[in-house]
Formats: sequence, C-alpha cells, structure tokens
Amino acid sequence: MNAGTQRLLVILSWLWLLALGVYMTWSLLAFEGLYRWLAEWQMEHWGQYYRKWTAVLPFLILGLPALAYLGHLSRARHKAAAASVAAQAGIIRRNARITFIIGLIGITIAGAAFWLSQGQPDGSEPAQRFYLAQLGAGPVPQTRVRIEGRLDPAASTGLARGGVEDSVTYYAAFRAEDEAKGAPVRLFVERSTRPQDLTTLQGFMPEQTGYLVENGVPERALADLRQRGVAVASPHYLLKTRAGSFRDPYYITAALSGLMGLVCLIIGFAGFLQARRRAWLATAVRPDGTPVENRPPTA
Repeated sequence: MNAGTQRLLVILSWLWLLALGVYMTWSLLAFEGLYRWLAEWQMEHWGQYYRKWTAVLPFLILGLPALAYLGHLSRARHKAAAASVAAQAGIIRRNARITFIIGLIGITIAGAAFWLSQGQPDGSEPAQRFYLAQLGAGPVPQTRVRIEGRLDPAASTGLARGGVEDSVTYYAAFRAEDEAKGAPVRLFVERSTRPQDLTTLQGFMPEQTGYLVENGVPERALADLRQRGVAVASPHYLLKTRAGSFRDPYYITAALSGLMGLVCLIIGFAGFLQARRRAWLATAVRPDGTPVENRPPTA
C-alpha cells in the first residue's frame, strides 16, 4: 500500500470515529436515533435497558474497523521507529497534523450548526390563533400557533425516556370543546417531565401554544393508543410547546462538535510541540560530539 492511500485511510478512519462519537453522544443526550431505537427495543423485549452499554456498544461495533486499522498501523510504526528519535518525531508530527485537521473540522461543523439554528424559530415570535377544526383541511402554519381546547386524559399516552435523566414524554390528546369524546384524535400536545411530576400535567390550560408537526407522535406511542382502542386521525398533528424545539438539535450538534474540535486542536498543538522537541533531540549533539539522543557515555 502506497503512502498516499495509507494517509487517506487514516484520515477517513479518524473522521468516521469523530462522526460516530458525535452522533452517539447526540443520540444519548437527545434520546433520538439509534440510541432511542435500541433502548425501545430492549424495553419491549426485556422491560428495561442498559444506558451505558446502549451508547458504548454501538460505537465499539461500528467503529471496530477504524479502530483495528489505526491500532495495526500504530503498532507497525512504533515497531519501526523504536530505535530512532527522528522517526518517532515524524510519527508524532503526522498524528498531530491529523488530530489538528479533525479539530478544525469539528469547529467548522459547530459553526455551521449554530448558523443553521438561527434560521429556526426560537419561540419569541407572537403566536397566531389557529382553530382545531382547521387541522386536516390544508397546510398548517410553520410559525408559532395558539390553540384552544380541552385535555382528554383517556386518549393520552406517555413514553419513558432514558438519556441523561429519567423522564416521561407525555402525548396529551387535545380536543375542541364541542368535539365528541370518541372521535379520532387530531392533535396531541407534547410535554416532557420527570415521572414524579406527571400528575401535574392533568391541569392543562385550555389554551396551548407551540409549533405543529404533522404525524409527529412516535410509532410506539401510537401502537399503545391503538391497543387501547383510541382512534387517531390520519394525518394527526403534534404541538411542540418548547420554545426552542426546532433549535435544540442544532445546538446539541454545535456544542458536541465544538467541544470535541477544541479538544482535538489542543491535543494536536501539544503533539506539534512534542514532535518539535523530538526532532531537536534527533539532531542535537553534546559538546563532546555525541548525539543527544544516545545515552551519555559512562565514566
């Protein structure tokens, strides 16, 4: 394998591990994606799930090819450079350069994610009035809306979430005042809370504000409703009441990428300094003419 191909594989391996680490960390913190799918699968089959292994094991399995290749390459290089300070300096400099580039990419991704987040609504805009009867009659507003209605606890459901802290995402059926109790539910209001605070959600205000998402209720929650005989309209809508609901994924990506990028920049810079010292040791000589990298002569 020539040097160019080897360098490309090293860069791709590090980029894959970086992307995989960012994704799994986001998946854990936001309880979305692969982490959520694995957690729900374990809950369905075993009644519980293992938080640490649910995050770590997919990273190890998916990252195994890259880790194995980098490990093999590192062992081969260190074996070849064991007796040469100059060769060690070259290895350290090469690794520092790759780490520094990955850090720059992480910082760039963080900046791009933050820039994209500014194009999403932040909840500060005034909410426009929207009537439940309008759902399904055409496109819904993409801006913040204000809807009046009443809570129907019998047609509501909740999903336990793990992530960093135990919580419950409650999907509250929200009906118009004159809507029949057995009619298909067209609107659910999303609330996330700790399990011990779930009872306080029964006191919903008759007016709710947020952003409408078509077919936004997870399939697992819909399956629970179907099993209980609750009819759900198609399409149905989910009202996200958190002001930053649409910005949160961008903020999480920016924070994780920025942190990992900064760490990689620091490690890369430290590597450059170490490589520079090793290179100096490889060429420096003592007053008696012997290289510094050799052991001093014994008396």
